[in-house]
Amino acid sequence: MQGLKGADNVINANFRKLVLGRAVGNAGDSIYMIAMNWFILQLTNSALWIGIMNVAIVLPGVLLFLFGDSIDRHSKRRLLVAVEFSQLVIVVMLIGLVALHIKLPGIYVGLVFVAALFGSLAYPIQDTLVPLLVEPDQLVQAQADMSIAYKGTDYVFNALSGFLISLCSVLGVLIMDAATFVVTVATFRRIKLAEPRQQHTREKSLYLNQILVGFKIISTDPLLRLLTFASVVMNFFFGGLNTYVVLFGRHFGGSIYYGILESMSAVGILLGMTVVYR
Repeated sequence: MQGLKGADNVINANFRKLVLGRAVGNAGDSIYMIAMNWFILQLTNSALWIGIMNVAIVLPGVLLFLFGDSIDRHSKRRLLVAVEFSQLVIVVMLIGLVALHIKLPGIYVGLVFVAALFGSLAYPIQDTLVPLLVEPDQLVQAQADMSIAYKGTDYVFNALSGFLISLCSVLGVLIMDAATFVVTVATFRRIKLAEPRQQHTREKSLYLNQILVGFKIISTDPLLRLLTFASVVMNFFFGGLNTYVVLFGRHFGGSIYYGILESMSAVGILLGMTVVYR
């Protein structure tokens, strides 16, 4: 155990890098998602395309269960650097398309879907790294710190992105976004970690069977069925709200109002989370 984790100051330094990378990377996720929603509205003037864009952003989170086995089998630090670098590449491609005034919304939606998939993969990878960087009695506090880094930057940069678009355009915001991923990749590369050797004994069919068992448990337990159904319904309406916030922002006068609406949403969510937590 000592060989894996090293001295306390090394553990703390590595964990701080993980938290910093998570915060900056999540800011990058929020920036390109908000910027591309506004860009698609300007490009298509269509609520349908905004809805499609939001589906492209949300859908990867539904597919994460397919990648658990691959995450278990490979180096978590290398995977983390790879998914963040992949997002950087896609954002650079978006910058090029916007700069060239390409007017094919399907291309933007496809690239955002791939970027959101890599972004979604970053979170379970980071969560599997936490127990390797902190002692067991520090795990609860460490997960709380990671959650704050995730949710705090998410809501703050959702709110700031609308204001940034009004100041420097979608293209300028995407360039800033690329810079956040450069910082994230550099930060994660500096994590020093001797990961335990992975045992590749589990068959793919066994992993798929475990997934099916999970679905069976949900389908046979009344409480889990209710919670799953309620979560689906709430997320459906929340996704619809995200679509209409973009339209309301334009109706009220521009991207700065989009930023104001996202700010109000961020304040409401943070207050709600605080009340429920207490």
